[in-house]
Amino acid sequence: MRALCLSLFLSVSLSLFSQITVTVENTPLRAALKKIEQVSDYKFFYNEKLAGLDQAVTFSVSNATIAQTMQKVLAGKELTYKMESDNVVVLLHKEAVSQKTKTITGTIVDSSGEPVIGASIVVKGTTNGTITDVDGNYSLSNVPENSTVSISYIGYQPLSYPASSKELSRVILKEDAEMLDEVIVVGYGTTKKANLSGAVDQISSKEIEHRVSGNAGQVLQGMIPNLNVSFSDGSINSKASFDVRGVGSINGGSPLVLIDGVEGDMNYINPKDIESISVLKDASSAAIYGARAANGVIVITTKKGKVGKPVINFSSKLTYSPKLNIDRLNLLNSEEKVGLELDLLESGYPYRETKGEVYRIISGLGELKNFKDGGWNALSSNAQGAINRLKATNTDWSDILFRDAFTQEYNLSLSGGSEKATYYTSFGYMKENGNIPNVSAERLNLVMKTSYKVNSILKVGASMFANRRKNSTYLPDTDGLTNPLFYSRLANPYFTPFDANGNYNYDIDVENDVDMDFGFNPFEERRNVTNETTINGLSSIFDAELRFDDRFKITTQLGLQLDKTSIEKIADGESFAMRKEKKNHRQNGVTYLPEGGFHKANENSLSQVTWKAMGEYRDTYKDIHEFEMMVGTEIRKTWEDKLYSAGYGFDRKTMTTKPIIFPEESKAFKLHEKAHIENAYVSAFSTLSYSLLNRYTVGGSIRFDGSDLFGVDKKYRYLPLYSVSGLWRISQEPFMANAKWIDNLVVRASYGLQGNIDKNTSPYLLGNYRIENILPGGSEDMIDVSGAPNKKLRWEKTHSVNAGFDFAVLNQAINLSVDYYYRKGVDLIGTQMLPLETGFEMLTVNWASMQNQGVEIGLSTRNIHTKNFMWTTNFNFAYNNNKVLKEALREDAIEPGREGYPVGALFALKTAGLDEEGYPMFQNKEGETVSAMEFFKLQEWGFGATDLTARERRELYTYVGTADCPYTGGFNNTFTYKAFELGVNFSFDFGGKVRSQPTYSIVDFDKGRNTNRDILNRWTPENTETIFPVLLSQNERLDEYMWYSNQNEIYRNLDIWIRDLNYVRLQNIRLGYTLPTNFSRKLGMTSATIAIEGRNLLVFGSSYKNYLDPETMSNAYATPAPKSVTLSLNLNF
Repeated sequence: MRALCLSLFLSVSLSLFSQITVTVENTPLRAALKKIEQVSDYKFFYNEKLAGLDQAVTFSVSNATIAQTMQKVLAGKELTYKMESDNVVVLLHKEAVSQKTKTITGTIVDSSGEPVIGASIVVKGTTNGTITDVDGNYSLSNVPENSTVSISYIGYQPLSYPASSKELSRVILKEDAEMLDEVIVVGYGTTKKANLSGAVDQISSKEIEHRVSGNAGQVLQGMIPNLNVSFSDGSINSKASFDVRGVGSINGGSPLVLIDGVEGDMNYINPKDIESISVLKDASSAAIYGARAANGVIVITTKKGKVGKPVINFSSKLTYSPKLNIDRLNLLNSEEKVGLELDLLESGYPYRETKGEVYRIISGLGELKNFKDGGWNALSSNAQGAINRLKATNTDWSDILFRDAFTQEYNLSLSGGSEKATYYTSFGYMKENGNIPNVSAERLNLVMKTSYKVNSILKVGASMFANRRKNSTYLPDTDGLTNPLFYSRLANPYFTPFDANGNYNYDIDVENDVDMDFGFNPFEERRNVTNETTINGLSSIFDAELRFDDRFKITTQLGLQLDKTSIEKIADGESFAMRKEKKNHRQNGVTYLPEGGFHKANENSLSQVTWKAMGEYRDTYKDIHEFEMMVGTEIRKTWEDKLYSAGYGFDRKTMTTKPIIFPEESKAFKLHEKAHIENAYVSAFSTLSYSLLNRYTVGGSIRFDGSDLFGVDKKYRYLPLYSVSGLWRISQEPFMANAKWIDNLVVRASYGLQGNIDKNTSPYLLGNYRIENILPGGSEDMIDVSGAPNKKLRWEKTHSVNAGFDFAVLNQAINLSVDYYYRKGVDLIGTQMLPLETGFEMLTVNWASMQNQGVEIGLSTRNIHTKNFMWTTNFNFAYNNNKVLKEALREDAIEPGREGYPVGALFALKTAGLDEEGYPMFQNKEGETVSAMEFFKLQEWGFGATDLTARERRELYTYVGTADCPYTGGFNNTFTYKAFELGVNFSFDFGGKVRSQPTYSIVDFDKGRNTNRDILNRWTPENTETIFPVLLSQNERLDEYMWYSNQNEIYRNLDIWIRDLNYVRLQNIRLGYTLPTNFSRKLGMTSATIAIEGRNLLVFGSSYKNYLDPETMSNAYATPAPKSVTLSLNLNF
C-alpha cells in the first residue's frame, strides 16, 4: 500500500511541463478547463461556488505554456490562478489573493504513530490542497489565516481545524471504527452507527490490547456502562459472570454470549483473537435473538484476514503477582491467642473446653483445678514456661501457605490475503501460577480462519477454534479447611506444621468438631491430593455468502461445537480428605471403606449444532431513501452427557481400587451416575428499517422461538418477540446548518418484548430416586417427588423501553451518550404454595415479576491535543433501580421475602446497643429498646423456644439496602507524549450494602481456632463501652443462649455486621513505549511496543477492615483479586 502511495506521489511530483494547443468557442469556463485537461497533464481545482464558472469564453492557443493559456482564458474576468505544484492549477477570485495568507506544515500519523502517506490536506471551500509524503509530512502555502483546513484519508475519520490551530503540527487520524459511520456489530449482522437506534456499546481490539489480561471478562471491567462483571473470587480458576442492566429474572440469569454468531463461553477465548465486543442492551438491538436475550447479548467478533501483504504479530507477557498478605484480616497473634485461651479457661467458658494447646498443657500437667481456682500464679514454673514458649512461637501463615506467582503468555498470529482469499491463524499459550502452591491454570488456543471468493457472487469461509485449559487446585472439603486461605484464618499462630525433625505435626484443633481422632496438615494434604480439571473445546463454523448485487445477498452458517470437561479428584490414604471420608462412613464406630485412598472422576460433554440462513436486502433511492430488510431462520440442538464414577481403596502406583462391602443397604451410596440431556430450539426472525434523508430512521424486528423445554400445552410452545425503534438525527436538519460546532445530535427510542429460558425448570413431574429402610433388615425403592407438573409452564418475558440521545461537538472532542431504560419482567418462573390436599407442597409457575430502570451515561473527551501530547478521557456511569414486583414466599419462611425490594435485598435485625451484661438489645417497630427475650418473645425456661409465628419473625427484620450496587461505572484516562502512552483506568461501585462475615461467634465460640481481634474488644465487666457482645454461656440466661445457639442465622443477621459497599478500584495502569519506526524497520519490524502494567494495585473507599477486599467481605472462603505487574512486548512484522 505504501509503495503504491509513493509511486503515485512521485508521478505527480515529476510530471512534465505541457505545451497546450486548443481552440474554444463560446464555451462555459468550467467546460473550457475540462478541454485543457484533456489535451494536457494539467489538473484544475476550484470552489464550485466560484463566480464566473458558467460564463462563456472564446480563445485559441498553439504550443502555449500554461501561463500564456491562462492569460487568454481569464482575460476580463475577476479571476486569477496559482500553481500549487508542477501540474496543479488552482483557480481563485482576485480578492482571495489579496487576503493575508500563511504556510502551514505538519505531520499526519495514525493512532499507532505510523505516518499516513497520501493524506489530503485542503483549505475548506477551495481546491488549495496537498498530500503527505512518505514520512507523513506536508506543507501547504497560501492558506488564509481565517480559513479552515480539512484533513482526510480513505479509511480514516476526516478532521477540520482552524488554520491558526497548533494541532495542525501533528494530526492523529482515527480509523473508521471511531466515526459516526462506524460499523457496529448487532443482531445477525452489522449496521452503521449513524443508523443505530438502539442501546449498543462496542469496544475495539485496540482497547482490549491496552488492558493486559488473559481473561476477556477482566478486560470489560469498568469499560461499558451497566455491564457488571464479577468473579466468584480472585483465584486464577474463577470464571467471569455478567449482568446487563441489572438482574432480569427472579432466578438470576446471564446475557447470551455469541462468538462469531455461535453461542460460546467468553472465559475460554484468547483476548488477542478478539476484534470487537458489542454489548446489546435494549430490545431494538437484542430482541432479534429471541428467548435468550432478555438479559442482554454480548457479541464477540474475532479477528480475520485482511487484503494485503502478510502481517505477523508476536506478543509476550510476563506477570508477577506478589505473595498474598493476610494482615488485613487482623488475626490474633500468639500472645493474644494464648491470653484469650487462658482467660476463657479461667472463667469456665464451657464450650469445647478441651480444645486449644493451653488446655492441653495445663491439663497434661494435672494443674487444671489449680489454674481455675488460683489463675496464672497457681501454675507451676513448668506450665508457665511451656505457655510462654507457646506465646513466643508465631507462625507466619502468609509466608508458608502462599507464594509469589508468575504467569507467562505468548501469542503468535499470521494474517493477510488477496482480493480472492484471506486468512488468519493464531496460536496462544498461557501458563498461570496461583499464589497458592499447586494451584495453576494452563491454556492453549488455536484459531484458523479463511475466506475464499469463488466468483463474483459466491464467497465461502471456514473457521476453527480449538482450546485446551487445564486447571489444578486443592481438593475442597465441606468445612473449607483444605482451602489455604480459609485455613490461614483458623490456624493457631502458635501451631507449627513440622516438628524439629521435619515430620508432620497435625492440627487437631481446627476441625469443627470435638472428635479430634485425626488432624490436618496443609503440607501433607498438598502432597497427597490431586484435583485437576481439563477442558477441551473444538468449534467449527462454515459460512457462505451469495451476493447477487450490492443490494441483495443470502448468507448461511453452520456451527459445530464440542466441549468436553474431565475432572479428576484423587486423595491418598494418608490425607485429611480420605480420613474424613472414612469418618463419614462408619458402622458401629468402624469404617467400612477399604484401605487406601479414593479416585473420583467426572466426564461431561456438551455438543451443539447451530444452523441459520438469512436473506438481506439493502437499497437506496436518490440518496434520500434507504431500506434494509432481513429474514432468517435458525435451528439449534444441544446434547449433554454426564458421567460420574468413584472408587475407593485407590492406589496411585497400581491405579486400582477395591470393592466396598456395605454393612447394610441403607449405608450404600452411588459409585456411578450417568445423565443425558437434549434440548432443541427453532426460530424464525425478520428485521426492517427505513431511513429518510439520513435524518429519520425507523425500524423493527420480530422473532418466533420454539423449544422442547416448554410446549406440553401447544399454545405455549412458541413465543413471538418483537421490537420497534426510531431515530432522529437533528444535526442534519437545515436549521442546524449554522451550528458548525455540533458534529452529531441524535435522539432515539425503542420498545420491545424479549424472552428468557430457565433451563432449571420443567413442565413435567420430577422426582429423585432413593432407597429407604422400611423395616429392620428391609428396604424399598422410592421416588421423592420434587416438583409438581405444570403443562402451562412457558417462557419468561421482558418488556423493554429505551430512550437516549447522542451528542458530539468540536470535531468530536466531546462525545456524550445518555440512555434511560425501563425493563419489566413478567411471567417469571417462581414457586407457588399449593393446598395440602393436592399432594404437592409447591408448584413451579409463571407468575413472578420484576422491574429494572435506570440511566446510563457515556462521555469521551479529547482534553488536550498538541504536536507531542494528547490527553483523552472516557467516563461511564450507570444507575440501576431493581425491584421485585411479585414473588411467592413460603408460609413457613422466617426471613422476609423480596417483594417490593431489590432482588439483592438485605434485611437485618436492628440492634440498640448492649445491656448491662453485654447482651444485644433490640429496637422494636415502635422504636423502643427491648431485650432479646421481649423482641423474640422467648418462652421462659423454654430452652430457646419462641411464641412468634413465622410471619411475626419476618416482621422483625428491617430492610437495610441491596447487595447489588446501584451506582457503577468507570473512569479511564490516556496520556500520549511522543512515543509514550500512559493509561489509567478506574472502576467504581457505590450505594451497596454487604452482610459481612461476623468476626467471631458469641455462642459456641471455638477457642481451638484463631479469630479476629474484635473478640478482644468484646463486652466484659472491664470493657463496657463497645458494640461487640459478650460471649454467651449456657450457665447464664439459658433461654437467650439456646435461642442464639439453635438459630444460627440470628447472630449473623444483626445489623452490626452490615457494611457500606462504596469503593473505587484502580483496575489497571499501563505505560507503553513504541520504538522509533526507523529503528524498528532496521530490525525487520513494522512496529514494536513495550509496556508495563499494574492491575488491582489500589482500592479505596468505605472501610473493609478485617477483610482482604471489599468484594470478599461476605465470603470468608473467597480469594481476593490479586495485585499484579505485567511486562509486555508486542511486535509486528
